[in-house]
Formats: sequence, C-alpha cells, structure tokens
Amino acid sequence: MADPKYAGLPGIVYDQPDVYETSDLPESEQNERDETLEVSDAVEILHISTKEAHCKFADKLLDASRVDFSDRISAKPRTGYQARRIEWDIAGESDEKETIVQRYNRLMCEVNQLQEDLQQIKDSGKEEIPFDGNEAEGSQASTVSAVQLERQVEQLQSQLLGVQLEKQLGSDVVEGIQNPPLASYKRLTALIESLKHVKNAGTTSSSTKAGTSKTSDNETKPSDITYQLFYSPEVAKLNQLGPALQLEKRIDRLEKLLGNDQEKMSRLWSWTREGSVLGAVTALGQRLALLEPAQLDHIEGRLHAVHTKMNAIAEKAEQSPEKDAKVHELHELMQKCDVMCCALPEVVERLVALQGLHSEASQFRRTLQQLEVSQTQLASSLGNNEQLLSSVNEKFADNLAVINDNIASLDARIEALNKATK
Repeated sequence: MADPKYAGLPGIVYDQPDVYETSDLPESEQNERDETLEVSDAVEILHISTKEAHCKFADKLLDASRVDFSDRISAKPRTGYQARRIEWDIAGESDEKETIVQRYNRLMCEVNQLQEDLQQIKDSGKEEIPFDGNEAEGSQASTVSAVQLERQVEQLQSQLLGVQLEKQLGSDVVEGIQNPPLASYKRLTALIESLKHVKNAGTTSSSTKAGTSKTSDNETKPSDITYQLFYSPEVAKLNQLGPALQLEKRIDRLEKLLGNDQEKMSRLWSWTREGSVLGAVTALGQRLALLEPAQLDHIEGRLHAVHTKMNAIAEKAEQSPEKDAKVHELHELMQKCDVMCCALPEVVERLVALQGLHSEASQFRRTLQQLEVSQTQLASSLGNNEQLLSSVNEKFADNLAVINDNIASLDARIEALNKATK
C-alpha cells in the first residue's frame, strides 16, 4: 500500500504507465569519448620509420648499469646513460709500435690533408711548387707541377681505398685492432650465448637419453671450457711492496744528490733560510730564475753599480784602518754566529714550548711574594695582639685587686652596720 502522504500531489499521473527515460547507450558505455587525433599547424608530427631506426642503432651499446636519475644531494654527481663509441687515433712519435689500422688511418688522413693543401695552392693560382719551400726570387730550387702532384695524390688515394682491410683481414680482426674492449665484449657475449645453448642442449639430451649407451668418463666434450687461474704469492707481495721500494729509491737518489753530511745540510739551510729540502730547492729555483737572459742585463747593471760603490768603500776604508779592524772583528763574530744559527730554531721552539711553564712559574713566584707579605703582616699583627693581651691582663689584675679591696671594705662596713643594729 502506497504511503498516503504522497497522495494528491500535483504533477503525478495515475492513469498512465510509468516511463523511465534513459539515453540510448548503456551506463557502462556512456563515458566513452571519441578519441580522434587533433591536427594543428602549431604541432609538428614526426614520421619515424622503426625499421630505419633499428638498422641505425642495431650495433650501438648503451650502458645503463650506473644510471642514477634521483634528486639526492651528495658529493657524487648523478650519471646518466653512457653510450660507447669507437674512436680512431693516430699513433704519434713514441716508442709504441703502430698497428696496421692506425697506419692505414694515418695514411688516409695525410692523403686527405695533402689533397686539401693542393686544392688551396691551386685556388691561389700557383702552378709550380718548390721542393724546399723557398719561393724567393732567384732561387735555383727544383719545382714540381701542382696538377701532376694532384694526379699522383688521387692515384695514391684510390690505391688506399682499394686496400679494403675488412676483406683481406676480416671484419673481426679489424674490429679487434680498432677497439679491443668492444671486440672482447662481443666475444664474451657470443661465448656466453654459446654456453647457454650448450647448457640447454645438455639438459634436453639428459632428459631424452634414457636407454642409450653411456659414454666413458674420460671422454671430453668439444663444447666444454676449462679455466685455469694461476696465483703467485711472490708477485702479489712484490706488488704490495712496490710503493715502498719506489719511495726508498727516491730517498736513495736524494741522499746521493744531497749527501748525508749534516754540516752541508745546515749550511744549505742557513744559506737558503729554509728548514726543509723542498723549501731549499724552491729557493734555489727562484735564484736560478734570476740567471735567465732577460734578467742578466738588469743584474749586470746592478753589479756595475755595486762595483762602483765597493770601490768607493775601499777607498774610504784605506783612510780608516781602525774601522777596517772593527769590520774584520764583526765578520769573524758573524762567522762564529753562523754555526750557532743552526741551533736557534730548536732553541726558539724549546722556548716556545716552555713559555707556558715559565708563565706558571712567574705566577707561582708572585703568589709566593704575596704569601710572604701576608705572613709578615700576620706576624706583626700577632705581636701587636700579644702586647695588647699582656696589657689587658695587667689591667684585669689591677682591677681585680681593686675589686677585692672594695669587697673587703664593703664586708667590713656591713659587719659594722650589723653590730650597730644589734
């Protein structure tokens, strides 16, 4: 039975069936949108071929083992993807032997550079090139035609292009010479794949080999790989002692160059005013820099001025022999002091180290003086107190005698009064 409170409400039709109007699609499909690609002139759409991209990056390697895109704050910088690449280098004038690929690359670079130089000479309008590079007028040097030399260079370039190292040596050999790490990486990758195939083949053959004849244990399989590791304790010990041996060699070399004489070392340190070998060598280097050709003229002028002054001093010294004798005495005294100057740094360091002890000793001496003064003051005050105490005792004795006399007279008077009253 319907609720009577809804009866009689306006807008309610009772003589028609109930109709619930909904959309054409069900509720599960009403939220679907027409996702059409919007085309705009402001947006550039790139058409990239996946096959071409795969062919271009098929033999490239990307190292993602050390990738770190986090936002952490640390001293170590963040690293991204590392792309490995092959770099061709040309061996310079060194003791290392030049490889075949390096020689080929060097010849190609030199031929290309020679062709560019000839093209520049040809563009400048010169038709002949001297052998020795001397273009001065009247020179009798032999020359060669630029056109002929260009033809020979083109023939040489065509010969180099016709060598084709990959066909003669093989692509694997050329790649191993150009980039040994990449070649070893590919070789190890292929070896790992072959080991995986061998392992899978071994598991399948062991599962399907029931009933077949067993091979002997001594028979070796061609796919097995044996690794042997050799370790020498002596070599490891020598590697550990290598830095110590190098340091000992350097110390021996310094001892051979400088010597072990302490007097020479003290003389060197007193002359350079340095306390270490490195400081003395630096001071000597600075003094040697003054002997460069750019400084010799300036030094020569100063020496000439010093020479004139020394001549003037010598002329004046002849007039005063007493001063000359005093100067000689001072010079001898300074030479004697030079020997003592070596010990001055140690004495100064000792005095600096004992500075705190000396300050504490001076403070202790001040406190002792204060204690002595206070002790004398206490002794004088004790003497004064003893004198005062003796005078007080005497006065107390006198007062006590007077009091006793007064008490005796008072007793006599009291007795006299008592007798009088009776």
